[in-house]
Amino acid sequence: MAQRYFLDSLPTHGSFELRGDTAHHLATVLRAKVGEHVRLGDGRGRTVEAVIRSARKDQVQLEVLASEQAPPPARCVHVAFAPPRLNRAEWLFEHGTEVGIAVFHPLWTTRTRPQGERPERWQKIVAAALGQCDRAWLPRIEPAQELADFLAQKDLPAHRFLAAAGGPPLQPLAGVQDYLLLVGPEGGFSAGEHDAALAAGFLPRGLGPHTLRTETAALVGAALLLAQ
Repeated sequence: MAQRYFLDSLPTHGSFELRGDTAHHLATVLRAKVGEHVRLGDGRGRTVEAVIRSARKDQVQLEVLASEQAPPPARCVHVAFAPPRLNRAEWLFEHGTEVGIAVFHPLWTTRTRPQGERPERWQKIVAAALGQCDRAWLPRIEPAQELADFLAQKDLPAHRFLAAAGGPPLQPLAGVQDYLLLVGPEGGFSAGEHDAALAAGFLPRGLGPHTLRTETAALVGAALLLAQ
């Protein structure tokens, strides 16, 4: 059973009825039993532990046992990337959530034109992964945009890194909590895009001795920045 299920709003006390996809999954797919405990989250740090009082088809009756509020993560890592194709993009969202990425920024570049953008599908993947790894805060998925528009934004994290082969090793900085990692598409950024990223304050950093796919580079880079 998943560690946590997400709802837009959570009950504060007493009994409540769960319907829709989550109720169907619990009652029909997992065949949840009366007396089993379920953890529910709102993706904004709040968690409710509840006990199942009845379960049938698309309707589950629960009773709140306890509620808690988790603080936001101490370190916030944004990852901007040119989405790889189809299931590889989904793999990035799923495992990036498990690693701890806080904000996903899908980008269109010269070598990755708008294709396969599936925000609703990506959001479902992120929510499912969050439940499996029992994170309390739901990552944010920004609307996909052109690289040039992204680089022109004024409110991006100040500490910015560009995944680049041969650069100094990527590592977290003492006392810094917010980071932005930029990862290129298959074939890399064009020369103009690379120069534009440097002009926007991105510092080239290496992710190890090997050439990595976009989705692998995103995860390795995020894991390095989140390392304690």
